[in-house]
Amino acid sequence: MKRLILLFLAFTTPFLVSAEDYHFTEGTSFSRPLFEISATIFAAWLVINLLISLVRIILDNRLKLKMVEKEVSDKVAEQILQPTKNDNKSQAFKWFLILAGMGVGLGLVSATTPFGIHSIAIIVCCLALSFLGYFSYLKRLEK
Repeated sequence: MKRLILLFLAFTTPFLVSAEDYHFTEGTSFSRPLFEISATIFAAWLVINLLISLVRIILDNRLKLKMVEKEVSDKVAEQILQPTKNDNKSQAFKWFLILAGMGVGLGLVSATTPFGIHSIAIIVCCLALSFLGYFSYLKRLEK
């Protein structure tokens, strides 16, 4: 619950502190500081997630090596080393699809010159297609 509250505050704070608008075209505006703060928060979140994943992988590997060195019984080793539901390969594939969808969306946005609300719609649609691809990948793995 704390995580959800902090996430909500992190994404709503830029709306509260934005002071100036950046005008894309006639009648549409977007707060530049809002975009910069949101992008910084998202980039920091990605980097922190990457670091946490790397530390988890390294520590899991060290644990497995220690268990082999100590010659732990088969029953205990099987319980500890049982693969978790959160498989690293599927997580890597998920992030690949998300970032590829975002890249395709940003590429399409740069091709359509008047930036506006349709630019956000293009990115959201590309991300939704990425998640749909990941969902179908998970369904295929279950079979």
